[in-house]
Amino acid sequence: MDELAGGRRRHADSPPLPDDMLAEILLLLPPEPIHLFRTSFVSKRWRGLVHDARFLRRFREFHGGTPPMLGFFNNHPRSPLFVPTSGGFAASTAAKMSHDDWWALHCRHGHALLQNRRTGAILVWDLVTGDQRHLPLPTRAQEWSCNGAVLCAAGHADHGDCRSCPFLVAYVFSRERNSVTSACTYSSETGVWSELTSIVLPFASVDVKPMALVGNTLYCLLDNYNILEFDLDNHRLGLAQKFPRDAIGSYHDHIVIMPTEDGRLGLAGVEGLNLHLWSLMASIDGLVTWTHQRVIDLENFLAPEVVAATFNFWVEPIGFAEDAGVIFIYVHPSVYMIHLKSMQIEEVPEKGNYSSILPYTSFYAPGITAGGGDDQAELLNRC
Repeated sequence: MDELAGGRRRHADSPPLPDDMLAEILLLLPPEPIHLFRTSFVSKRWRGLVHDARFLRRFREFHGGTPPMLGFFNNHPRSPLFVPTSGGFAASTAAKMSHDDWWALHCRHGHALLQNRRTGAILVWDLVTGDQRHLPLPTRAQEWSCNGAVLCAAGHADHGDCRSCPFLVAYVFSRERNSVTSACTYSSETGVWSELTSIVLPFASVDVKPMALVGNTLYCLLDNYNILEFDLDNHRLGLAQKFPRDAIGSYHDHIVIMPTEDGRLGLAGVEGLNLHLWSLMASIDGLVTWTHQRVIDLENFLAPEVVAATFNFWVEPIGFAEDAGVIFIYVHPSVYMIHLKSMQIEEVPEKGNYSSILPYTSFYAPGITAGGGDDQAELLNRC
């Protein structure tokens, strides 16, 4: 006992690691926020290190600049509004939110965009820090089919640190009785909505499926499977090249639009057990067409019992995580994440009913609640 105690005393008396050496060790922690969150409780010195802006920038760069996926929002009424996919991130506030009250619109770079189904008010929410911004509904947008997206303000290049920059909310909505679809943007810098820009689209309304940002143009599916484009630079609406209707039929109308790795508008659909990836490309003569880019045979990656289940259920693409390059495939009652670069596949533990989902990704940020609500935030500030 005395020898052991003496060993402990000698260890306690040894000089601490220099800050730069300790920082190099902490860089090796996994990217999920829970790890730096726990580290920040070790001591004031350690908390100072992991809260340092330079360290956080290096941490993001060390992990490739790609924030980890912490979970996803889901608007199917028979499943939770938010489903965590990362251990230690519970997002308890989101888990308690009701589908009767909230509809998830979009997630990007640590922000989630939700709309109150009773009042129409819009919420921009950072689930990691707990920060919330409530926005009024744009004028003349009540009771119309709608969709939206939350983006970084123009000129912000470091998307690993989007919390430090202003944000932009794009809101698109349709009113069937006059066949007009309109769009506007909200700036967190000015605190006001822009003027509306509109386009006449007979027999078409905004769909609620996830939108896609390519360059500075936002794309939104319509309920007739045309694709609306919102040019954010010129504040103008138009239509993208229409995807072949017979191809959509072969996908049972289940498609996902998304940005491609080379910066084009892409689309995914599943025919049988083949995942088809498309891209909107311009030929040498300037003709823009949808082109097959890749076909992935899912039978090579799904377990035999899952393949057998596809005789009774369609295989549907239901979401895309741009930061992680992950497409989500649903085979009732399971969701599978397919990493398009490595072709690794993971099953989401939470089984249930899912339609379109909105992946939420984020690195650690000072003031983190780790999904634990105000109690953990208060505890962190007191340590």
